[in-house]
Amino acid sequence: MSNLSKPKKAVVVVVIIIVVLIPALLAFNDQGVQDALSSLGVQNGAADIDEYINGNAKYYTSDENRSPDTSVSDFFNLSQDQPVPVFTSPPNGADIIESVRIIPTPRPTPSPTPKWTPENPATDGELLIDGLVEEDSVNVLIIGVDRTAYLFDTIGVVSISREKQTVKLIMFSRDLFIGYSEPVMQNIEKLRHNKLPGEYKFNNTYNVAKNTEKYTEGVVYNDNRFEHNAFDFLAQVVYEKFDIWVDDFIRLNTFGLVRLVDTFGGVRVHVPVYMRYHDPDQNLNINISKGTQVLNGAQAEGFVRFRQGYDSKGNLSISADRTQNQIAFLRAFYEQHAKLSNIDKIPDVISNLKKNVIHSISADDIFTKYVDILTAVVNESYEFETVNFNLIDKRINGSVHHIIDGIAEDAE
Repeated sequence: MSNLSKPKKAVVVVVIIIVVLIPALLAFNDQGVQDALSSLGVQNGAADIDEYINGNAKYYTSDENRSPDTSVSDFFNLSQDQPVPVFTSPPNGADIIESVRIIPTPRPTPSPTPKWTPENPATDGELLIDGLVEEDSVNVLIIGVDRTAYLFDTIGVVSISREKQTVKLIMFSRDLFIGYSEPVMQNIEKLRHNKLPGEYKFNNTYNVAKNTEKYTEGVVYNDNRFEHNAFDFLAQVVYEKFDIWVDDFIRLNTFGLVRLVDTFGGVRVHVPVYMRYHDPDQNLNINISKGTQVLNGAQAEGFVRFRQGYDSKGNLSISADRTQNQIAFLRAFYEQHAKLSNIDKIPDVISNLKKNVIHSISADDIFTKYVDILTAVVNESYEFETVNFNLIDKRINGSVHHIIDGIAEDAE
């Protein structure tokens, strides 16, 4: 048996979940973790989030009583004048737990999950790419939603394999084209959304499910494992298109990202271009110099959301790959903060994330699945890997979509 009691295991697993999984949520909505992190007795929070995620307002039909004018402060349940958390350096002091070594409870290697055939297909049946994850992997879907249109602009999978001793990050393009099944297409046409720009982009998949719910009563996706039609639909799309079984999902908003980075004392990354951008609608101000530096929380948000850079004359002309910036940030965060010595930051982490996370991880899963796997990630120094894709542009309904053209040669 493990040499840690359940309460100590819970503390360890929370900090590892934070430093391994949660930093990948980079666009974001707001709702409390409910009883989950504060009491370490996680409840499925998906069922009550509709009031927070309304989908792209212009996609709703006139008979739906939804307002497109919800303010950012109402959306996040925070005041507009709430200051951005101030960056402070981590306190100095002796490391009181460096000598602690957690030995995961030995478990047999799980048998490969049998291929699952959905009762109600969500997509057109075309597998875009396979072989991305190991058969024994535990896969967590990571999601971020933007502040204005409420689209899922960050979609990825963190895949942990005990057999290969790897933590693999797979980030998907928000503009990836998704072909849906005939029943789903018929529902999209009933809403007259089939000609809308961006309707078939991956970042709109959740909204496709939400907007067509009136036509799908009794239709079950993903065996209703998350007890929320739209999240189950999204998870099933990931399975059908990428052959990745989604064990759980986690979503973190921008406020949570800022607080998380500041709690851990910042993240040292290389900024490839001078980043300058101002968007008053999103209260987003980016001004980051080029070069390697330690970013505080507000700067980290700007770094992972930035799309274009400036040349030496100050002209906006250099395209910045946001996905690559996100991967670089996540790798740096993992390498710098996935340590048992960070366990003393648990109280601040829990406090900061209480209103910024939605997830599907149950209390039972913490103790029966994640605690041993995630402590092994730290103890055995799992390798951090990333997967990059070659993409082809395709214009659909006047909007540029991406088509996967294999795995990039520089994938790690």
